[in-house]
Amino acid sequence: MAIRVDYAVRETLNNIRRQMFMSVAVILVVAVSLYLVGGVLLLRFAVNRAFALQTANVEVTVFLARDVTPDLRDQIEKDLGQMPEVSRVTYESKQEAYRRFKDLFRDRPELVRNTSPDALPESFRVKLRDPKQFEVVRDRLQGRPGIDQIRDERSFLKQFFRVVDDVGRIGWILVGLLTAAGALLIGTTIRLAIFARRREIGIMRLVGATNWFIRVPFMMEGVFHGLVGAGAALALLIATRPLFVKVASSLQALQLSVSYGDIARYGLVLLLAGVLIGGTGSLFGLRRFLDV
Repeated sequence: MAIRVDYAVRETLNNIRRQMFMSVAVILVVAVSLYLVGGVLLLRFAVNRAFALQTANVEVTVFLARDVTPDLRDQIEKDLGQMPEVSRVTYESKQEAYRRFKDLFRDRPELVRNTSPDALPESFRVKLRDPKQFEVVRDRLQGRPGIDQIRDERSFLKQFFRVVDDVGRIGWILVGLLTAAGALLIGTTIRLAIFARRREIGIMRLVGATNWFIRVPFMMEGVFHGLVGAGAALALLIATRPLFVKVASSLQALQLSVSYGDIARYGLVLLLAGVLIGGTGSLFGLRRFLDV
């Protein structure tokens, strides 16, 4: 028995109408699941982009010893400038370091009052052509007279972004649980629809209807739930972007950002995931009642 498109669409809409409350529940679960999927994907994208930007702009700081002589300081600057891995060397005096210190800790005036320029070391701020070559530069300078400490600011960034990655992993666990719940709920809805129409389906099989003729409307129902849920998730991501921007603005130094273009880029992924969840849930519900 051939499958007619108009029949499949009509039966799909009838099934959804008969179980309106269940359909709404399914769509909500799928929407929440895929909203979290989109949120985790966008967060990882924003973090990776921010990390790339941060590491590209990060400088190596070479702190000079307190007893460094002008001649030794000039020699260190000359040697740094001649390194092929170094693109720029900037000297920072005690006074310049103090001005930057006051700017960084302007919200803690008591700390600024108790700190003098002489308490801060002179330093060279070194911009590398490739931030990954920090170890090479450090090995050449470590233990050299006149140098007190060499610090690569990427180490802090790596620790921070590692924490963000851990949060992302927890998000993926929640995504997996909710996605499984959405598929199971779709399967349960399909089962209920088949059970409610079991006599009608039995008659259809007696008159020669194939399993696929019976199966297609229910599969379309599952895909419909998945697609609508994915569309709702996408709409939620667009609606909550200003909230993300507001939170990210408090972390301006990290340069976290998500544009509407980024959301649209992952929109297709969410729609495909909705179809997958709907189709998987439908097959799960159909295996119990039809020979597959």
